[in-house]
Amino acid sequence: MSGRRVVVLARPGAARERTEQAVRAAGAALAATLDPAEADEAAVRAQAPQALVVVLDAATESVLDRFDPLLADPALDVVFDEAEVAAKRDGWEAARWARHLAAKLDGHDDVLPAPPEHSARIGFAEEMQALALQVAALPEVPQAPSRAPAAPIGAVAIAAGIGGPDAVRQLLASLPAGFPRPVLLRQKLDGGQYDKLVRQMQRATLMQVVLAQPGAPLQAGCVHVMPDGLDVVRAPAGAIFAACEGEPRFAGLPPADSALLLLSGADPSGVDAALSLRLAGGLAYGQAPENCFDPATSRMLVTRGGESRSLAEMSRELLHRWPA
Repeated sequence: MSGRRVVVLARPGAARERTEQAVRAAGAALAATLDPAEADEAAVRAQAPQALVVVLDAATESVLDRFDPLLADPALDVVFDEAEVAAKRDGWEAARWARHLAAKLDGHDDVLPAPPEHSARIGFAEEMQALALQVAALPEVPQAPSRAPAAPIGAVAIAAGIGGPDAVRQLLASLPAGFPRPVLLRQKLDGGQYDKLVRQMQRATLMQVVLAQPGAPLQAGCVHVMPDGLDVVRAPAGAIFAACEGEPRFAGLPPADSALLLLSGADPSGVDAALSLRLAGGLAYGQAPENCFDPATSRMLVTRGGESRSLAEMSRELLHRWPA
């Protein structure tokens, strides 16, 4: 561990104390611990941090907007944690989280492409405008004969649990706003605050993030956060969300045009679904155990003939399969 300077942003309490202990156990230099209700961006930057650990609870979530420039700063490594989970860690779980944090602060899994900057988006818009003018100047060509309706498009399903939110953020950050498939996020939460998860994930990605509702269709270029009791079923116009019991099976997705990624803490029931989808031509991977907080389901997938990938490898395969 390189002794990187870390600022912890957390409300007073057990979660804050456990996080401070984890930072020190990870070999980092704890530059400061600041209360997000009282601190601001300048107070954090005054500590010259190289990394920021944000412990999320309702109070922190309500003021997190004031720290958006920090969260978007490519020179600053940001790690999120849930206060409710952090407060309960002790013994072996605390030691495992410290090792996981050390890997993140050392950049072992910090290999995903950075989100596009504003200037890059402007350049892309100019290129698209120039391309549109070129296309408009091309001569007309004969119309092709009508074809049968296109097959329904698939989706990328992501399943995660404990230790998953940070991995999900990294994966979503690598996908562009125009990603041509819907992304379905099944992140298990003990408190069931999925509207809060929507806001958190929106900060991590250029894609639109919405809360899935029964009867709603899947939309390409959109991240659908799936609360408890929801799955995907086939309908005449394409897949839609529908009520279910237990964890989703994603059987309503066209398997050959879909992916199922089992990240940290994913429910073991996802292994059967992943193997079935893989046999039908889809992508199905577990998160590589090296940088996975809870790799039990991923290891189960590999034991039964599946494969695991790092978050960076997952991102590259998704973008290769479905280029934006």
